[in-house]
Formats: sequence, structure tokens, C-alpha cells
Amino acid sequence: MAGSIDMGQARINEFFVRHRPVVVLAGVVLALTTLPFLAIHLVLSDAWQGILPTFTDETVYYAHMHAVGQGYLTDGNPFVYEYRNGTPLVIFGGAWVNALPLLAGLSFNAAVVFNFVVWSLAFAALLYWLFREWDTPPWTAVGGTLFLYIQSYSYVWRAVNLQPVYPFYFLFYIALARFIREQNRTNIGLLAGAVAAAFYIFAYLWQLAVVTLGLLFVYALVRKNWSLAKATILSSCIGGAIGLPIPLYALWLSHTSPFFWESVGRFGLVSTHLPEAEVIYSGGWVGIVLAALLFFWWRVPVLREDRGLTALGAFLSISGLGLWILQGNNLITGTLIETGAHIRILILPWLSFATVLLGLHLWRRRALLSQGLRAAALLAVSVCALASTYFLVVYVSPFMDIGAKSALWRAEQLYAKPFAWLDRTEKNPVIVWMDPNPADGISSVLPIFTKHFPLYTPAAQQTLLSTQEVQERFLVSQYFNNPTVTDLKSEKDMELYVGRHDLPHAAMTLARESKVCRLLYFWDKHKNCGTPLTSQELLGDQFFTDLENKFQTDIKPNIRAYLAKYHVSYILKDKVLDPQYRPEALGAVRVYADDRYELYRLP
Repeated sequence: MAGSIDMGQARINEFFVRHRPVVVLAGVVLALTTLPFLAIHLVLSDAWQGILPTFTDETVYYAHMHAVGQGYLTDGNPFVYEYRNGTPLVIFGGAWVNALPLLAGLSFNAAVVFNFVVWSLAFAALLYWLFREWDTPPWTAVGGTLFLYIQSYSYVWRAVNLQPVYPFYFLFYIALARFIREQNRTNIGLLAGAVAAAFYIFAYLWQLAVVTLGLLFVYALVRKNWSLAKATILSSCIGGAIGLPIPLYALWLSHTSPFFWESVGRFGLVSTHLPEAEVIYSGGWVGIVLAALLFFWWRVPVLREDRGLTALGAFLSISGLGLWILQGNNLITGTLIETGAHIRILILPWLSFATVLLGLHLWRRRALLSQGLRAAALLAVSVCALASTYFLVVYVSPFMDIGAKSALWRAEQLYAKPFAWLDRTEKNPVIVWMDPNPADGISSVLPIFTKHFPLYTPAAQQTLLSTQEVQERFLVSQYFNNPTVTDLKSEKDMELYVGRHDLPHAAMTLARESKVCRLLYFWDKHKNCGTPLTSQELLGDQFFTDLENKFQTDIKPNIRAYLAKYHVSYILKDKVLDPQYRPEALGAVRVYADDRYELYRLP
């Protein structure tokens, strides 16, 4: 028996010695996953009441995850009771994936912890694999993976999007790298599988896969590599066939739902052929990396004979151009839906691992470079590394200044008592009227930590819903605030009911077009490049006047009918932020009170 134990211990020791970089990587990542919870403990300590504090905008995605966990398997609308079993505007595959621990019986907070740990380890494992695919030394791969993990920390924390997206993003690039080098059955199947998964995980990821494979096919034709071209078509067809239901669903919804296009508009859809400045700010780094590749390819002919470097050059060029083309695709399509910002969060990891791979391969071939070219290589890699470091500081900042979040986090814990009372008292979901003002985010947190729904929350704008109903629900929720045109015109209020097309993208698009026009015609002072307008000016005074009139002449005198229309059962009053609330005037009876909140039951 003792001999068997000793042999088992020896095998364990041998495993840790052989795989020490991977073990260290997993250990460090596991340690890093504790940071949000340590921060929460340090800030809240005994004030913790079970409401998970927010670091960024993760509550929107928590609601989708929780809705699936509650049994609303279509993820139709986590914010509006009437559409809870309806059709979703956007397929977030991560909502179902992240909800699996909930469906298995874990509490919401335990599921968040479980998902964060599992997907952090998946992030590290697949990125480490991607580095190793390019013969990166193990410890260098560990360092690069940890750098990217910290840089992407705020997104790895954010459930649904992009927590489960990054591992599939890296898997696609692993499959692409293997496929470029060898088109055997395994690699064809791996690439097809990665493409298929991309369709279900993230809309921008499958679009990236389609563009990237298109570039790969063109590359194969230019190189007259017919086996690569045929294999690319085969992988694309298999992956595309499996993923086809996703674009078909969007096509079907666009033709069957009368609210599809206005809902997409509230997501930020604008019609313009002028790309966002983000194509330069973040996409420009793709151009810098590819320019460095082209420069050394041109100046050092012997590098062209290096098959490993040739494959790396093809991989970085195809993957980088895929990102950049997708980021600026509205130049051709004329359709822009915050593409620049969404692709930026895919470009930044690409920039970091491209910098490591390019720097490593140039270092290995430094003997082939003249002194001047070595200096150029050092400069190029250093500039890209500094850019990646800058983005790391920017994106990790939400987890650094936790002291500034102390008051908000403590205020969020006060939600727990009225939430617990509602869940104890009401066995079935009910609708609660509360102020949707972001100063008190309780309206967006209610559908996460209870089975109940708010009358209105600004997050509902990002779901399949008519704009008329969005505005009507908002105005009903403002009954005690008695909004005027001045109030409705304020950006603070506009954010609550005006979608991202009207605030800010329509105005920003016109301003951008005016600036570009002025740059192109700098020599002609008489050229009419238009005058930038504010969002309020674009909507027009009549828009706000009509909203006030609807409130004053329709909603206010018929408030009881509207409460019945939207099946409102309770009014929640924040005694600090909403002292003007008088639920008693509507016949509501106070049934709950604590130091901060009161709940009134409507007759």
C-alpha cells in the first residue's frame, strides 16, 4: 500500500514538473479570479446583503442569464413581463451557457462565481494554446496569456458578453493557425466547428469568421494553393451550414416583427458610409502591425524562405485584415451599429498576441537583420507593446478604484430587504413600478435577484419592443415626476427613453461627416459641409412637445387605466431619491417599509 502511495505521489510530482508553466498559469489565474470578491468583501464587509455589486454594465447581461435560469428559455425579454416568453432581438449564446449553473441548481451569486472561474481558466487555456501553436516558449506564453487576461479582465468578468466569447474567439484563431499550416481532416473539422460555434456565441464573432475565411480563400487563390482553397470552401460550408439558423433567424425576425428595425435602431443603427473614428484609434494598430510585417518582408528577402514565418505572416495578415475590414465594413454596406466599439474589444487582444508573436520571431531571426533593421524591429515591437500596456491600464481601471464605488455598492445592498419581502409575499411574478433613474439602479437589478419585473427600466430599450411602448412605459413611470419639455430634453432623461440611434449616434454621424468634409475641402472656405446638430435639434421641438402633451392629456388623467394595462401590482418608493412619490393618492396601501424603501400595493 505504501509503495502504491509513493508511486502515485511520484507521478503527481512528475506531472507538475513536466507541466509547470501550465500549472503556474492556472494558479495565477485562479488567484486573479478572487480579486472582485476580495474587493467586495473589503468595501462591504458586514454590509453585504447578497446583492452582487456592479463594476461595469454587467447588470444587463445578468438579467438575460437569470431569465434563462428562471425557465424563460427563449430569453425573449428579461425586463418586460408581457414578452418574457417571446422572441429575442439578439441571440446571446452566452445567456444559455452562463445559465447552465442556474439550471443545475446553483444560486445566482454562486453561478456568477462559477462562470467567472471556469471561463477565466478557459480564456487562459485557449490563449496559451494559441501562443504554443506558434512555437512560443512556455514561459513566454504564460507571460503573454497573463498580460492579455489582465487587459481583458473587465470583459472576462462580464457574463454573457464577452465572458464566454473570448475563449471561442481564441479557438477560432487556433483552428485558423493549424489550418493555414496543414489542411488535414482534423484541422478542417476544427475550423468548421469553431466557425459554427461563432454563429451561436456572438454576432460580431461569426461576422468576423465569415470575413476572415473570405480573405483566406482569396489568399489561397493568389498563392495558387488549390488544396488550401478547396479546404477553405469545405470548412466554410460545414461551419456555415451549422450556423445558418442564426442569420436566418434575424432575417425571419426582420420580416415578421413590426418592431424589429426600430428596436435595432435603439441599439444604435445608423445609415452612413463613413466609418467611425475607432477604425483609426484601435483599427489603426492592425495597420501598424501589418506595415511592420510588410516592411521586414520587403527588406529581408531571406525571411520569405522561412516557412514558419511565412505561415505566421499569413495568419497575422488574414486575421488582422479580417478585424479591420469588419470594423469599417459600413464603408461598403452603409450600415453601422456601433461596429467600431464592438470590434475594438476583439482587436486589442489581437494586438497583444500579435506583438508577442512578431517580436519573438524577429528576435529569433535577429542574426539575419542588419543593425538598422534590428533597431527598427525593436521600435515597432516597443510601440505596439506600449499601446497594449496603455489599453491594459484603461480597461482594468474599473477594478482598481473600488473606493469610489463604496457608496454605490452599499446603496445596492439596501435592495435586498424589499426584494426578499416581494419574493416571500408573491409566489408568482408581479410588476413593480419604480423610478428608472440610473442614480438608483434598482429597476434593472429587480429582474436579476427576484422573479419579478419592473414596469420600466432603460435596459428594456435593448429588447424587441416598439418605441411607442418604450416611451409610454417611461412616461407612466414618471407620473410622480410630472415631466416637462425641459426635463424630457435633458440628456439625463433622454438616456432613459431615447435609443442609441437618436442619442448619440445620429448627431455624432452628422458631426463626423461635417468634419471629414471640412478636412477634404480645407482649401474652400465657402464649401457647405453642414452644421453639426445636437440630438435634441435632430429630434425637433415637436417631438418633446408631443411627449409632454401625451403625458399631460392622456397618461396623467388616465394613470389607473395605464397601470391596469401594464398589470402593475406594486409601487416602490425610494424615500431618499423619490420623496415626491405619493402612492396613497392612487389608492395604494403601504405594505412594507424600511429605512430607505417603501412598497405600496395597488388596489
